[in-house]
Amino acid sequence: MPPHLHRPSMLPRPLVLAALLATPLAAQRPTGTLVVSNMNDHTATLLDAATGRVLATLPTGEGPHEVAVSHDGRTAVVTNYGVRGKPGSTITVIDVPGARVARTLTLAGLERPHGAAFLPGDTLLAVTAEAQRAVAVVDARDGRVVATRPTGGRGSHMLAIPARGDRVFTANIPEGTVSAFTTFGADSARAIPVGRQPEGIAVSPDGRHVWVGSNRDSTVLVLDVARGVAVDTLRGFGMPYRIAVSPDGRTAVISDPVRAEIRVVSAGDRKVRHTIAVPADSLVATAEVPGSASPEGVAISRDSRWAFVTLQGRNRVATVDLARGAIVATAPTGVWSDGVGYSPVVVAPGARR
Repeated sequence: MPPHLHRPSMLPRPLVLAALLATPLAAQRPTGTLVVSNMNDHTATLLDAATGRVLATLPTGEGPHEVAVSHDGRTAVVTNYGVRGKPGSTITVIDVPGARVARTLTLAGLERPHGAAFLPGDTLLAVTAEAQRAVAVVDARDGRVVATRPTGGRGSHMLAIPARGDRVFTANIPEGTVSAFTTFGADSARAIPVGRQPEGIAVSPDGRHVWVGSNRDSTVLVLDVARGVAVDTLRGFGMPYRIAVSPDGRTAVISDPVRAEIRVVSAGDRKVRHTIAVPADSLVATAEVPGSASPEGVAISRDSRWAFVTLQGRNRVATVDLARGAIVATAPTGVWSDGVGYSPVVVAPGARR
């Protein structure tokens, strides 16, 4: 960096502004904290989003899969799905500013918690109970189940909730359907037929469109919720494993571990803006897809500028500049990094206790 950029206060104000505007976009970084679940280690890694520095490695239950972060960013939860032959039934609650486990919630009578999302107000959490073919609404403070909503389908693995929190959508893997129902109410779930083996799912913030990936058909369908039909189909995937829609509703990010790609799509016209090839260097023995860095979990920053994608095949998490369509950094995680959540909260040095 030129010496004068180290001392901008010595320059006239117009020159200071010009120097700041000339700063390469690649030099910018998001602020906040990433929370990554590590399936094989039974841990969660907290990382500084700006530097990639590991802030803490925290114990979870067995087989932690997905991560959800509260709207205020102060709380994260990790769903402990369990391992083969031993279903999980707990949720690890993380105090993000303190970089510590706050408590563990036990879901009485509910097994295989997986997809999760906080409802407005950050007190209640919606989580799939896959074994019971249901979504439970849980009080994140004490684990009390305040409502249970049947999905009407088997394998309700992932869920999506719009900004208002009034609706829930689940992808039902063996059924080939998406279930749609109110978060609280007596309505039966409406089943919307989609592609084979739907898993990755996301909803636009306004709740009008649901994006769902078909693992078997290698497509992503965009559903019009009001009509219950697909209005667009994106093709050419290996496996569209996870999908996220940005908070501003303008961008969808789709991970594809089979093709080792991250696709950035304009949500308005469903045109692909960027296809990012993830290098196959530094692959680990536990790589789920041989020869692939296996981009999997996806989260997007609150300003809609950055995506964070776990690289299961490299035990890392990537930071993606959505405007440029480029990976600008990677950071270490535990073994078999899976779900990822983003918090705008910056953890102070020495916060863990």
